[in-house]
Amino acid sequence: MGFSNYYQKEIERYGGNKKYVLAKAKEKQPLLSRIKKYANNKKIIEAGAGSSSNSIYLANEGYDVTCLELDNNMIDLAKDISKSFPKQPRYLNKDIMDFKEKNFSVCFSHGVLEHFDNKKTIGLINKQLEFSDYLIFSIPSDFFKQRQAINGDERFLSAKQWKEIISLSNGRIIESFSYFYDPDSFKLWILKLLSKLTFGGLPIKKPYLGFVVKKNVYNT
Repeated sequence: MGFSNYYQKEIERYGGNKKYVLAKAKEKQPLLSRIKKYANNKKIIEAGAGSSSNSIYLANEGYDVTCLELDNNMIDLAKDISKSFPKQPRYLNKDIMDFKEKNFSVCFSHGVLEHFDNKKTIGLINKQLEFSDYLIFSIPSDFFKQRQAINGDERFLSAKQWKEIISLSNGRIIESFSYFYDPDSFKLWILKLLSKLTFGGLPIKKPYLGFVVKKNVYNT
């Protein structure tokens, strides 16, 4: 299933553009709360924005948001979704490796870096740390099986594997997190309930991992 078709079905499933954005914002609070925490100048950028639900939400929370996306069809879809809200992000059809602007507090992404091999991922991390103070990203973990891939090129890696990749970049992890996502899955609902009932005491693997990365001082 292609990304455009996937997002269209998601929007229909949630009951329209506005409900879709608000539902996604609720589900991704572990990611969004950290973006807000580190966005000191409120200038943030999303790399590989897709439907840009996160960016639309943040723009309407008072943040100056730029979205980078290579797929023009996705940009058109994102702009259409954003019309349901008073404020819209700025959309740029640009490869992140060619991006020249600077002075962003946070560069973030969700469900992007799992599509690349180690070398490309390290290069993308380094590039994003060139124009932002913090890189915050979340990715699906090895909770998922390959048959669950949307695009087919996703790599479902463990937290340990992601930490090893980040250690080879110009950045260092200052915070890591994990969270449940996809509330319509009965299995995830049960696991999330068990986690709450045991106050996180059970070693339950969560579907999504997240990292806050800052550039190493000796690389500045």
